[in-house]
Amino acid sequence: MKAISVENVSKKFILAHDRPKNLADLAQGKLLRRQREEFWALKDVAFDVEQGEALGIIGHNGAGKSTMLKLLTKIMFPTQGRIRTRGRLSALIEVGAGFHPEMSGRENIFLNGSILGMSQKEIASKFDEIVAFAELEKFIDTPVKRYSSGMYARLGFAVAAHVDPEILIVDEVLSVGDLAFQERCTKRMQELRESSRTVLFVSHNMSTIVSLCNRVVLLENGCVKMIGDAQTAVKAYRESLARRSTPSIAPDQPGSKASERKSLIIADMELLNHETDWTLRSGDPLHLRLRYSADGKLLSPRIGVHILENNGNTVAHFSNAARTTPPDLSGHGICDLLIDSMPLTPGTYLVVAKASDTHGTIMYDTGFTSRELVVLPPADEPERGTSRFGVLWLNSAWEYPDERCHTTVECGDTL
Repeated sequence: MKAISVENVSKKFILAHDRPKNLADLAQGKLLRRQREEFWALKDVAFDVEQGEALGIIGHNGAGKSTMLKLLTKIMFPTQGRIRTRGRLSALIEVGAGFHPEMSGRENIFLNGSILGMSQKEIASKFDEIVAFAELEKFIDTPVKRYSSGMYARLGFAVAAHVDPEILIVDEVLSVGDLAFQERCTKRMQELRESSRTVLFVSHNMSTIVSLCNRVVLLENGCVKMIGDAQTAVKAYRESLARRSTPSIAPDQPGSKASERKSLIIADMELLNHETDWTLRSGDPLHLRLRYSADGKLLSPRIGVHILENNGNTVAHFSNAARTTPPDLSGHGICDLLIDSMPLTPGTYLVVAKASDTHGTIMYDTGFTSRELVVLPPADEPERGTSRFGVLWLNSAWEYPDERCHTTVECGDTL
């Protein structure tokens, strides 16, 4: 039985350029109409989700994932096509959506639960369970305008996950929570799936997508690039990320022929200094071994390793041409990259290896070698003095040389 059916759905937006700045500009209606542009966020998207299935939706930023979810939850309606859902639907697609900032967490649980279709009696019976899941016992009577983004996300997901939905839709908003909360949310979604509930999950975390989802829809530029099993779709997504991070290829030089170009293929990439494949702790060194195959003798080819976030942003780039002229290469061989420390925040990253000519303008490697790198917290993770946001995990310390800083300040007092 189909829980969700998306039938050739398209969504068009009108982009207005050079909005009128005064009444004279506003009066030139014809000119303004010429400056309006049609933008198709989705085009002919079609897929079905069976009852009890966990379906992932992945793609680059701007691929159309959030637009698709807003159509599924009827926040927006398609320009063309039709969407059918069967059963009670609960969604968390924006942190704090439906919360009133002046109301307490307690009041917002009842408000948000009512919006999602729960009765007051049903909310009251699950209230303690919702609060415990969100770990907000101490702050449940505090106005949510004082909540952090992580507290917002915990409360929002706790309500959405306890509506007892037949269809649960979750966007990437869970990324604002800490690692323990993300694991708890994933476990809850697995429980829902095992109880024949349907889960639709959008994320840049490919490990979670593979572990949770039966099938995956890969969107690219508003269109369905592929629908398949999680492993195959994630592989295609990684290859797409690698291509997007590739520098532009310069045009052929006069008199050159593309067919006469030589090539350098990065055939394989290994992580040597860790027993567990492609898993390390923040701050650990990194020792990569790349195996290459050169077509003929290549003069000083550049080999680069990119470390990307799951959203495609480059975290770091290492090149064999950064400090010295690379050696000439031919035939088959290996080269090693040694990094003293990788102080990355815990999470999942993509390691991509590429090769180009000595000027970095012509890419030799027509394929892309990539691996998923999982970074865990340090083994001796301190309770304090560590940055947990951003990309880098940096040790730090706070000192208070001025004794006045030790003065106890009551809420509302001014120093």
